[in-house]
Amino acid sequence: MARLLPRFDKPRPAADGVMQRIYDAAATGWQDGIAKLGFLDAYAQLMQAAPGKPTPRVMDVGTGTGAFAAAWIAANGRPRALTLLDLSPVMLDTAAARVPTDRAIAASIGAPLEDVPLQDVILCAHVIEHLDDPATALAWLYARLAPGGLLVLALSKPHWCTALVRWRWGNAAFSPTQAREMLDQAGFAQIATHPFQSGPPSRVSCGYTALRH
Repeated sequence: MARLLPRFDKPRPAADGVMQRIYDAAATGWQDGIAKLGFLDAYAQLMQAAPGKPTPRVMDVGTGTGAFAAAWIAANGRPRALTLLDLSPVMLDTAAARVPTDRAIAASIGAPLEDVPLQDVILCAHVIEHLDDPATALAWLYARLAPGGLLVLALSKPHWCTALVRWRWGNAAFSPTQAREMLDQAGFAQIATHPFQSGPPSRVSCGYTALRH
């Protein structure tokens, strides 16, 4: 099955348009779907395990319906500034309605974002595996972090259940060893693995935290 995915390094408007329409159409039932699968609980556990930062600038890249950002806020309180970034305007509107935000941007990961300052925390759940060049995407996330900034990442991992997800969404999957190697190559330090504890998230995904030097 061909992957209709946006490249990170070279824009492909047609592919971006396809993915935007897919996620626009999925937005209505997305939050209920991930809740039933246990991802809201998994995200809450990950944020509790992540190093906390007082009132930082936080950006959720590929926010979807805002579940990852909401989990961060529940664990750490409302940040000074919250930026939500997503390819899908419909997803973005849904997230902005659920999560109080200072800035909501409809753009692909890798956008210049000249008017957005460096972030103290970047959240990124299940985005990297949908890109043709995940290493370049991680380098972009690293560059958007202020020195000492924290990345909280969730990635798909290999499992037969993941194969079912890939049939629908075309995403890749990375073992924890592969994920840590990619984070290290992007320049991150203090890389930690946070396995999800139960349900579908424990089989198809894994959480990570890492710091910019």
